[in-house]
Amino acid sequence: MKSAYLILGLPGNASDEDIEIAHKRAQLLFPPERLSKVDGAVDRFNEIQTAYKILKDPESRAAHDRKLAVPQARPPAVGRTQIPEEESGGSKLLRAGFALVLILFAVGFFISYKNAEARKAQAALELAQKEQAAKEEAQRRADAERAESERAQAKAKEEADDRRFRIEGHIAGARASAEQQRQEFIAIQMQRNAAAEAQRQEMASRMQEQREATEARRRVEADKRRIRELCWQNYRKVDC
Repeated sequence: MKSAYLILGLPGNASDEDIEIAHKRAQLLFPPERLSKVDGAVDRFNEIQTAYKILKDPESRAAHDRKLAVPQARPPAVGRTQIPEEESGGSKLLRAGFALVLILFAVGFFISYKNAEARKAQAALELAQKEQAAKEEAQRRADAERAESERAQAKAKEEADDRRFRIEGHIAGARASAEQQRQEFIAIQMQRNAAAEAQRQEMASRMQEQREATEARRRVEADKRRIRELCWQNYRKVDC
């Protein structure tokens, strides 16, 4: 009969905690991808599961130990009396060799497990370092992009302010020029109005003088005509 201890790499006096640890370590050696790719892996995995079930249950383990004739490290059950049996030299030698094989297998398995754990830890450390470096690089790029964006925004704002100041200066200059032109136009218009008013008044004065002169000539002509009429009436002459 194949020993369940040998399958799990345990000594005959392994505790329940040792059995659990050995079972978990054995399961790590047979992941699902290995079971589907490696020949005989399924049979080996089934042996491990069967050995674990045997050693996990106290009654089945006791029966297994009796079949292997392995001395039990646990204290005898209450109410039972163990009768020591004499062992031959060959049996002792066989048991010592078997224990040595178990110890060597357990040590090898433990070293392999530790190496695997160390490789996992190293891989996890390297992955964490890579992730940290990637995060730092991403942060550095983000900071550089943010700084570049801030510089671009500041430059765009400066250019916009400069354009606004130039436009406002042009508008203020245009307004001042327009106001000056308006004032000049008003002054010219007032001068024209004043000149027109002076010309109008001069023409009105001339017309008044002409009317007065015409009226004076009319009165003189009327007086002359009245005198001729009187001369004609009194003296029958045209000119007295």
